[in-house]
Amino acid sequence: MKKNTITEIIRFFLKFGIAAAVIGYLIYSKHAELKKSFVSFNYLWLLPAMFFYGSHMVVCAWRWGRLAKVLNVYLSPFETLSLTMQGYFFSLVIPGGAIGGDVVKMAVVSKRSSGGTKVEGAFTVLMDRIIGMIALFALALALLYPASGLLMKLDIPGMENNFVIIVLIALLCLAGLGASCVIFFHRLWEKIPFVKSLISWGDRCANGFISRLTAATDTYSGNWRELLRLTVVSIFFVHLMTVIPMLFLLKGAGVEYSLFNVVVALTIGNIVGLIPLFPGGLGGRDIAVIAILTAGGINGASADAVQLLYSAIIIFFNMLGGLFFVFDPGRRAAELTEEMANE
Repeated sequence: MKKNTITEIIRFFLKFGIAAAVIGYLIYSKHAELKKSFVSFNYLWLLPAMFFYGSHMVVCAWRWGRLAKVLNVYLSPFETLSLTMQGYFFSLVIPGGAIGGDVVKMAVVSKRSSGGTKVEGAFTVLMDRIIGMIALFALALALLYPASGLLMKLDIPGMENNFVIIVLIALLCLAGLGASCVIFFHRLWEKIPFVKSLISWGDRCANGFISRLTAATDTYSGNWRELLRLTVVSIFFVHLMTVIPMLFLLKGAGVEYSLFNVVVALTIGNIVGLIPLFPGGLGGRDIAVIAILTAGGINGASADAVQLLYSAIIIFFNMLGGLFFVFDPGRRAAELTEEMANE
């Protein structure tokens, strides 16, 4: 076994250990109150919560399918849903977090694409991630100023002035937007002689790989209206859709809440969940959401209970993606095609 592989495995278990420690602490620190909350919870509200959480995954699959068509990469609705679910599964169970799931999707869609569209097929996965990130960071920035009063109430050990946290979140969102959008301005970088020469050299070494990526980027840039539509759809039917399950869970717990506070909690929680330190966002997302819900006036034990149930729903759907991997008929077809090509 290679040294790098061993290192990745160790990191993977460390991340799961951190997530397990965080969730374990949340349960242990308030086990008596949590027990009461779980006993009194109306579990019928889990059904609509699970429905709407699953719905946002369907929208993600649809978005990817639309982005793939822009580059003339055609996937059936079932393929986009299956590979999207598999991406969620691998984001949870392999090293690399959310990026690990995307790498698997890139590999699979490249294998299934025809010889002339393998690079473009993989690039659609990256573009799907970029659009989702732009939507999330834009939503967070729009919420940050009106949410400043709520965020100032956060009880953070060792932090005397939460204004620093607000500034850090703003900078993180701006950096994320900048990193997500810089790919669309590659032609500006090419005007720099040294950079242009470096890109040309790299393209020759990679047998035109970079040229195909830049051409794909130009195609997306030319379809900016479609990208804008998909970004708006992502804000409302992906990121805000993840708020709806929490509303049902709060209803099941019999807790009064502010809709705005819940939107802020889930949005910032989803950003914290992107940190590679946490597998699938577990642990980091829980801390952020619980802290903001508590700052908004929800009882600590109730906030813990609903967020733990929310994490259970996330784990359920991510593991459900494993079934798509096992029973995906396209996977075996791609393997047969590859075997025939190698004969």
